[in-house]
Amino acid sequence: GINAEYGGNEKALGMAARANTIDNYIVKLLDHPNPETRTAAVYAFGTLLNTRRSASQHGESMEHKIARDLLLASRDGSIHVRREAVVALSRYVQQYEQKFIVAAFTTAREEIHDENNNSSGKRNSKTNILRNGPPLKTANRFIDVWRCLKMLHCDPDPRVQELAKEVTKFIEEKVQWHYRRSTSQSDSNGSPKGSGQDGYDRLNIIYSDYSPKREVFGEGRTDKEDDNERPPSLSDQSFDQIVKTEFPEWSEAAFAKPLLSPSQSNPKKFASDLERHTEQKRKARAYLEKRGHEKLDAQVYEIKYQSRPQKVGFHPFEPLIYVMDNVFCSLVEYEPKPGLHHRFECCKSRGVAKDAILLNDHKCPFLCVINSDAEVYVWRSFENPDMCSLASTFKASVEMSKQSHILMNYAEFSSNLLISGQLKRIVSWNLARETRCTDIQTHTDSPLTSFSSLVNSKGSSSGESLLLAGFQDGECRLFDLRTSSHNQVVRKFGVGLRSKSSPVVSVHIKPNNDNKIIYAASNSGEMCIWDLRKTKTEVAEFSPGPRYQPQHHSALEVFSSNLTTVAFHNYAPVMACGSRDQGIRIWNTWGDRLNDIRNYEGIMGQKIVPSVSLEFHPFEYKLVSAGQDHCVTVYAKSTDPISKI
Repeated sequence: GINAEYGGNEKALGMAARANTIDNYIVKLLDHPNPETRTAAVYAFGTLLNTRRSASQHGESMEHKIARDLLLASRDGSIHVRREAVVALSRYVQQYEQKFIVAAFTTAREEIHDENNNSSGKRNSKTNILRNGPPLKTANRFIDVWRCLKMLHCDPDPRVQELAKEVTKFIEEKVQWHYRRSTSQSDSNGSPKGSGQDGYDRLNIIYSDYSPKREVFGEGRTDKEDDNERPPSLSDQSFDQIVKTEFPEWSEAAFAKPLLSPSQSNPKKFASDLERHTEQKRKARAYLEKRGHEKLDAQVYEIKYQSRPQKVGFHPFEPLIYVMDNVFCSLVEYEPKPGLHHRFECCKSRGVAKDAILLNDHKCPFLCVINSDAEVYVWRSFENPDMCSLASTFKASVEMSKQSHILMNYAEFSSNLLISGQLKRIVSWNLARETRCTDIQTHTDSPLTSFSSLVNSKGSSSGESLLLAGFQDGECRLFDLRTSSHNQVVRKFGVGLRSKSSPVVSVHIKPNNDNKIIYAASNSGEMCIWDLRKTKTEVAEFSPGPRYQPQHHSALEVFSSNLTTVAFHNYAPVMACGSRDQGIRIWNTWGDRLNDIRNYEGIMGQKIVPSVSLEFHPFEYKLVSAGQDHCVTVYAKSTDPISKI
C-alpha cells in the first residue's frame, strides 16, 4: 500500500523533507530490535528514492543522506534487511545512473592498476579497456555505494549476492556500451584502436551534462539517433526497478493474519509444553549430579568419517550426533539404528568451517557454524533432511577474514553470540535482534583461545554479566560486562603452575553454579579450579560430599603435557581431557581419575591418535570424541561403578 501511494511520487518526497520524516522516524527504526521493522524502514527509504523528475538541490541532498543510511543497513545481520538495502540502492543507482557509470570506470581502473603493480605479469585483453585515459573525477559517495554493491557479491546469503550482481550488471552493461561506441567513433576519425581516450572523454561529458530524465548523453546526442544505439535497458520507462523482493506481498499477508499466533492464542498448551520441557531438564539434572563416580568407557557406537572432523556434538533430545568437517555437516544416528542420517553443506562460501555450537537446548535447537571468513550460518531443523533451512547468516567482522583461529560462545540468557580469534577484542552479536552489540576489548595482544559466559545467579533475569576468557600467553581474564569498555577487566590470573606461559586450552563454569567455581586447563596438562568468592585468586579443590565445598590446594595434573582438548559436562561433575599422545582421561571435579580411554586396545594400544574434539551430551551421561584418524566414537557409562576414594 505504501509503495502504491508514495512510490515514484515526487510530491511525497517534498512532504517527507518538510516534515523531517527521515530523521525523526525512519532513521530511528534502523536500530529497532525487530528485524522485520528494520526491513520495513529500509523499504520506506526505497520508496523515497528515484522519485524526482525535476532538478532540486534539496532533493539531491536528501537522496544522498538516504544512501548513506542504506550503506549502514547493508551490513545488518538480518538477511531481509540486506536484501531490501540492495533493492533501495538500486533505485539510487537508477537516479544517478550516469555518475555510477563513471564510478564503475574509476574503481575498475584502480583495481587493474593495483593488479599491475602487484604482478610483473601479463595483461589480458580485458585490461586494455581501462588502463589508459585521464583520471576521472566523481563524488566519493557514488564510489562508496558502488564498492558496497561489489562487496555484497561475497555476501554469505546467495539471495543477496544475486540481487547485488543484477544491480552491478545493469551499470557494467552501460559501461561496455559507451566504450564500444567511443572506440567505433575513434576508428572512424582515425584514432588508434583501443586507446580508450575518447571513451573517457565521452564519460566526462556524460558526467558534466547529467540530466535526471536520462535523455541527453553528452554532446552530439539528438532525438533522431537510432534506438539500437542506445545503451541496454535504456528507455523512457527508466524508473522501473532493476530488482525486487517479495517483501511487500509478505507484509500484506502478514498483517492480514490475526494478532495472536496459534501457540499464543492457546496459552494452556503453550504453558504445558514449557512446563514439560522444564521438568524433563530438571529430572536430567538431578540424575546427572550423582554420576561423579561412574566410569565412562562403554563404547556405544563408532564410525569412520570420510574426512577429518573439526567439531562433534550431540543433539539434545534425538539420538543423533553432528560431525562437522571443513565444508559439510553430517547427522549420524547412533541408536537404535546406527548409520548416516543425512548430510548438508553448512558453509556456502569458500571459507573453511572453524567452529560450531548448538543454540538453545530445547526440542528445536539451531546449529550455528562459523568459517574462516568470519561468516556465521544459523541452521534451523538441521536434524530433519526435509526441513533443514538457513535461518540467518551474516559476516561477523571484516577484520576477522582469513583467520586460522576463530572461536564462538553463546550466552543463552542474553541471546548474544560471542566471536573472537586473533583480534584484540571479542565481537558480540545479538541473534534475537540480528544486530551487532558493543565489542569487548581484551586489553592484551595475546590471541584468545577459550572463553565462557557466567550467569549472575540461579534464575537471574539480568542474564550473563561476567565473561571468563583464556589467552595464548597462559593468562585468564575475568570481564564484567556491566561496566564501561575501558574498565571491564576485573581480575587476572595465570593458569599453569609449572609453566606460566603455557596456552590456555579451555575455561568453563557449570550452569546455575552459585558458588562461582570456574575451571581452567592449560596446554601443559594442568587443571586449575578457582573460587571467585575469594578476594584473591586461589586454587580450590573439591572434596567428596553432597555440596562439594572447595578447599585450598594445588592444581590438578590431568596430563603430563600436550593437553589438546577438554570437555566439561554441564550438570554431571565430570570432565574429559584429550591429549596428543595419551588418549582420553575421564576425571571428576574433585580430582578422582575415573578411567582412561584409548583408541586401540591390546597390542594396538601404543598407537595413540590425538583427539580433535570432545563433547558431552547436555542431558545424558554420554561422551562423543573425534580423532585425527577420522574415527568418531560415542561412549556411555560403565555397568560397574567404581568405589569412592
